[in-house]
Amino acid sequence: MSDRPGGVAKKIHDLALEIITEKQPVRVWPLLMHRLTTDLPCDLAVLVDLNWNAGTGHALTGAPDWLHEAPLDALIHAHMRSHPLLRHYADTRDLTPLSMDEVTDDGWWKGEGYRAGKEAIGIDRQLALPLSTRPGRIRSVIMSRSGVGFSDRDLEYAVLARSLLDTVEAHETVVIAYTGPGDPTEHKITPRELAVLTLLCEGLTARAIGTRLAITQATVSKHTENIYRKLGVRDRISALRKAHSLGLVPPRLFAESE
Repeated sequence: MSDRPGGVAKKIHDLALEIITEKQPVRVWPLLMHRLTTDLPCDLAVLVDLNWNAGTGHALTGAPDWLHEAPLDALIHAHMRSHPLLRHYADTRDLTPLSMDEVTDDGWWKGEGYRAGKEAIGIDRQLALPLSTRPGRIRSVIMSRSGVGFSDRDLEYAVLARSLLDTVEAHETVVIAYTGPGDPTEHKITPRELAVLTLLCEGLTARAIGTRLAITQATVSKHTENIYRKLGVRDRISALRKAHSLGLVPPRLFAESE
């Protein structure tokens, strides 16, 4: 990490800007994996989703691009329960970003799990950014670099980045699950505004929308104002009717909101 004053804040600001300006929500996670490897920096970053109780899981995306050809799922299935970071999060439900050095002992570095990861993808020192998820599952970004461990400045960045990634997770769930046939970009509606609009169609209050998307109620209200302005309406019902007519939300959601 840079030692410049405000260096961490500037990186987080730029990361947040990249998140909210991405016009294709399905591309956000690959984009963020590349950004995380640059910001820390680290050699690789992988988003994993694990069913801890079943002992199964998958690598959803990662950076650099060659990771998509690596045997990540095989590594997960064979060694996830011996992985000290993953085991810590499974046992504690802790959501604090931690480095491997903080939770392991010499046994890990001499074990089969470490050797297999080192041989397959070169993993060495690791840092995890655990995301909020339901009990029995682990969803986390795992970052790795060779040789040099993660510093206090790295962990400072990770703590701030983790909260942003939780917001991305909530946002992506809404946008991908509730996609209408229209093109919101034709009306200059951003992905975040579309997420708010779809939840308005469900009849959620500003407070409930804020909870769902991990943003403040004031931010929800600001997005709602922008939606009204861009759709040329003045109230929620008119906004929902206009969104339906433009194909911005599925007909089912509009029917349920009436």
